[in-house]
Amino acid sequence: MAISLDPANEIQWVKEGRVFQTAHGALTTPAAFETDLVVTTPDLVVVVPAGTVIVPLRVTVETEATGAAVFQVLMRTADNDVGVANSTEVYPVNVNTRYATVRGKCRAAITSTGAKTTPTNSADVYRSYVQPDIDAITGSAVFEQVVYAPLQGRGIPCVVGGNGATHSFIVMVGNGTSATGYIEAVWAEFTYDEFYAA
Repeated sequence: MAISLDPANEIQWVKEGRVFQTAHGALTTPAAFETDLVVTTPDLVVVVPAGTVIVPLRVTVETEATGAAVFQVLMRTADNDVGVANSTEVYPVNVNTRYATVRGKCRAAITSTGAKTTPTNSADVYRSYVQPDIDAITGSAVFEQVVYAPLQGRGIPCVVGGNGATHSFIVMVGNGTSATGYIEAVWAEFTYDEFYAA
């Protein structure tokens, strides 16, 4: 039987050791975001190998310092391997501590230092655009940080992965000047066969 994407199944996937997390920025050391949205220099990418399927569950982006107007976030899928070259590879960790040392099938990368492969056949699943400088927003106009949670109705649900090719899930953050913050990405991982089983 194929996997059901009923949100009620999420905790079961955690129990089964299917849910993984990776982050950009750690503790009190934020990541440096890009100054604009550029498809070949994403801030975070999850590379899904052939035969594996992921369902993104949650992606959060928190700003620490902005310093200029226009803050943007774009999340998208791609049916090709944008790669982990020209970036720092990070290792996803299982969110069930029973399986904390068990590696998933996906690779992840942060901090683009050069161009990656251009994504193909992309679908944009989440976009955020904030016109004013976030640092200048006062307590009377609180900015809600970016939360992509498609199974809870925040963003477009997506499935990333194929049987015969590597696919990618991409997170881009852009601010008009040097901006810093944190990204956390969480997804459930399945084999292609079990996900699409008849």
